[in-house]
Amino acid sequence: MEDKEKVKVEDDGSETVEAAVESSSVDGGVKLPPPVDEALLAEMIEMGFPRNRAIRGLFYGGSTMDAAITWIGEHDQEPDINDPLPADAVAEPKKELTAEEKAAKAQELKQRIAENRRIQAENEKIAEKTREKERIQRGKHMAETRKVVEEQERQRAIDLRRKDKEDEARERERLRQLLREDRIRRFGVEKANELEKQSEEAAARKKEQTELLKKKQAEEKAMREASGQDETIDMEKALKAMSAAVVKLDGNPTEVRKTCYLTMAKYITNIINQPSEVKFRKIRRENAAFQKRVIAADGGLDYLLAVGFREDIEEGFLVLSHSDMFLLNRVRGDLELYSSKF
Repeated sequence: MEDKEKVKVEDDGSETVEAAVESSSVDGGVKLPPPVDEALLAEMIEMGFPRNRAIRGLFYGGSTMDAAITWIGEHDQEPDINDPLPADAVAEPKKELTAEEKAAKAQELKQRIAENRRIQAENEKIAEKTREKERIQRGKHMAETRKVVEEQERQRAIDLRRKDKEDEARERERLRQLLREDRIRRFGVEKANELEKQSEEAAARKKEQTELLKKKQAEEKAMREASGQDETIDMEKALKAMSAAVVKLDGNPTEVRKTCYLTMAKYITNIINQPSEVKFRKIRRENAAFQKRVIAADGGLDYLLAVGFREDIEEGFLVLSHSDMFLLNRVRGDLELYSSKF
């Protein structure tokens, strides 16, 4: 692309630019806008200037970024500031600035660049906050959706079990009626009633025996778990963990700490006095008194775990996992000592 400049001499001897740029034709003679420095253009766009505004600044303002930005500041309110540069655009001659004017322009340029970057940074912060809020909202929506789906699946499973039980009950009742009718035909009403009563009593006894067997098996399981067969206590590790729990307990209010120590001392004393009694080796996790007296104290649960209690999540109990009487007596002595200080 070639540029040819024509100069006209005025009556006062000054020179002005009369004609602008003649552009080489492309695709059959279509004129393209005059070229500008692409590197400076890219830098100005990165700074936040619209492309057409930056092109006009570089073309009309001068070949430096300072001059281009100065020109943009002076012509910012012009209606065509963001329009594409015409192919026949003509650059006006540049006025030579004094040293003071150049310094003022440079300072103004720095301020504009700093303001432009500040606005960009604020916009980026706003955009980042918006993206973070959207991410959080999406996460909440996904969690809520998953919760709803899980609840629906749980309800379907409950409904299915209920339906199965209802179907089984109806089938049992149908068979019972068939059996009764058969007995009436064979033995008469009175004998049929007697046989039916005997069957019901036998079923009740069987159910009771089954429940007793389940209870006994559960107690035997708890005894095995608490007998020390499943876990050997590490004395050194247990004492360190207990000391750490006491440090946490010391941060609680005096009354909370005292209540916790006394309650745990009672648990340990019961186990020592009746080591074979299963109920003393188990603490129901959701028990209101346990929650209020031990769990409410920061470090209370940590102390019991250090002593050797283990959480049975499925059953909802804390169960003592060993029968080390030396450790238990040591623990009781410590707890009584702690509680006696109040």
